[in-house]
Amino acid sequence: MTDVQAVDDRKLADFFNRHQIDIPVKIILPILVGHFLHLDICDHFIFISGKLPNGLYKKCLWDFAFLFFYFLVFTFLRASAMEYVLKPLSVHLRVPRGKRLRFAEQSWLVIYYSISFCSGLAIFYNSPTWNDTSYFWRHYPVWQLKGYFKYYYLLQFAFWIQQPFVLQIEAPRKDYAEYMIHHINTLLLISLSYACNFTGVGNAVFVCMDLPDVLLCLAKTLHYLGYGLICDSTFLAMVISWTYTRVYYYGRIIYSTYTEPELYVPQFKLDPVNGFWFPHFVKYIILMLMLGLYILIIFWTLMICKVVYRLVSNTGITDVRSDEEDESDETVPISSKTDDKFQQPSSTTVKRKRALSKSEQIRNYASRR
Repeated sequence: MTDVQAVDDRKLADFFNRHQIDIPVKIILPILVGHFLHLDICDHFIFISGKLPNGLYKKCLWDFAFLFFYFLVFTFLRASAMEYVLKPLSVHLRVPRGKRLRFAEQSWLVIYYSISFCSGLAIFYNSPTWNDTSYFWRHYPVWQLKGYFKYYYLLQFAFWIQQPFVLQIEAPRKDYAEYMIHHINTLLLISLSYACNFTGVGNAVFVCMDLPDVLLCLAKTLHYLGYGLICDSTFLAMVISWTYTRVYYYGRIIYSTYTEPELYVPQFKLDPVNGFWFPHFVKYIILMLMLGLYILIIFWTLMICKVVYRLVSNTGITDVRSDEEDESDETVPISSKTDDKFQQPSSTTVKRKRALSKSEQIRNYASRR
């Protein structure tokens, strides 16, 4: 990419960043007005479609309209909540100026992930897949969905469609590439699981991914607020939940995908009329996407282990995933009279680094992860 292209892309990102509220409103409001005027086409954007005579729902092309509408809704809600609620709240709570944007971003994610986790857990707990992974594949294809489940799945889908967009317009990250790979991989898994009637597996994956995200984002907000002990406890809970849900349980889901379809799927075939979207090679496509996501999880897990090792060995914590804003906020200024080539950390800086307690080290990691 040339410098000119990079500048143009940044300008475009800045444009959408400035208009995250008004552009969605200009599309959302006419659709809402159309609904109150009883225009049926507008209802397809706001409510799920594809209702069957038995009260259940199937996939249909109107699902694209639903996803588009709620992509706009999530964009509007995120920007509005950050601008009019969370940023003013950060000022009231005396969050340092350089951290207020990050506080607002992470607080919004705490709200969303908490709702999505609780909703997904309630669905998962009341399904036969709770204690038996074979039910991911038994009775395939399950193409008739309950209304609340279709709402849950498509709203999650719309949220994750929004995530690459958010990544483009928010403050730059050093781990941009890893996040983008993660988002694209996740979107491919969601779309394939929905299209091919693997929504039971998808629900389980959503739940085991959402819990660590709730705790991680909460730990970051607590760090920005300076709540040291609570932040440390939340970070510890995140590490435990991450290990169980993302490393262990998600690994079980991958193992089930590899070993169990042949035991329980009645027939591997492509028969869309009867809901079969499962020729045998599709299993390996799903498996490859799952493994791609798992590789990222293991990569991030190793980074967590590295942090824990540095914490135990008292060598301090440096997180390679820290974003530019956090990094600049943590930097201690050095006298501008000294040439950059010969600058050395001042004794005050050295003492500050040595004085970092284990509690502070954990909070630093939580804020940068």
